[in-house]
Amino acid sequence: MASFSKISGQTDQETSAQRLHGAPSYDKWRRDDLYHLAAQKGIQNRANMSNKELVEALKRTQSTGG
Repeated sequence: MASFSKISGQTDQETSAQRLHGAPSYDKWRRDDLYHLAAQKGIQNRANMSNKELVEALKRTQSTGG
């Protein structure tokens, strides 16, 4: 049976990096999902951000423990 990471299109390298660093890969997320998570994290001006900007902001909050 295939693992979820294989079905979802993630490579072994991506899943290994996530385990090591604890950070999800937001690059393939839909904007709605990014926006919702940004709202939960309290990211300001999220409505005006592009997908790339949302990803960068979420990664910053992940690295600062927010």
